[in-house]
Amino acid sequence: MFESRNGDNVEFLSNTYFYELDDLYERVKSENEKWYIFDGSNRVAAKAVITKMMKDLESNPSILKNHENDNLYFETFDKNIRKLNSITEEIHYFRNTLNSYSDAPTSLDEMITLTSEHKWKLFSAKFHRYNYEGVNAALNVKFISADGRFEAVYNTETEEIVTDPVNMGTYNYAPGSMNPKKYYKHYFFDLVPWKKWGNVEGVSYKDIMSLASKHGSVEQKNNTKKIEKWIEEKIELK
Repeated sequence: MFESRNGDNVEFLSNTYFYELDDLYERVKSENEKWYIFDGSNRVAAKAVITKMMKDLESNPSILKNHENDNLYFETFDKNIRKLNSITEEIHYFRNTLNSYSDAPTSLDEMITLTSEHKWKLFSAKFHRYNYEGVNAALNVKFISADGRFEAVYNTETEEIVTDPVNMGTYNYAPGSMNPKKYYKHYFFDLVPWKKWGNVEGVSYKDIMSLASKHGSVEQKNNTKKIEKWIEEKIELK
């Protein structure tokens, strides 16, 4: 619960909650317009909304799971992220909190089933194939949710989800695309911060790049083909 401008208590994730976020945005934007010539007031307002949403989720982490307005939360958050002109370290790492709501299964077989149902898609795992703690990264494969927001990486040898700080899947504030404008946003809001801070605190991008990559190896290519065939077989069985 939080208190709205008129003093009413508003339940987190209720429809009224999102109306209040819109009101917060417009109010902060209006208060700051006289100080900015271009889009600065929009950025200040967006940051205010983002900060509130982060705080509210951290205070109520279980409510978002399978809530009827969960997608609206992600849409609203991402929309405001894309109004910023830079990403802070705190906001960058918050992607991991958001990705925890992906509902990605722990087993590869279950993910293959979801992919055959077009709920997830097999995607390039180029940046998720670094050898780490004895796991053969050539056998890592990556999936993204149908809307492009969530990621999940699996190892075909263990057939389990990969959660290590080097190869883990993360949330995309601006899903990539062949469309130049969308790709630029993905690069700016997701890739640039990753190259600056890595996936988690304590493991930098430089640390990741110091590890041997198995991407492009014969073993990796054969493994990817095996997964593609597995998905096709699941589709044929439907």
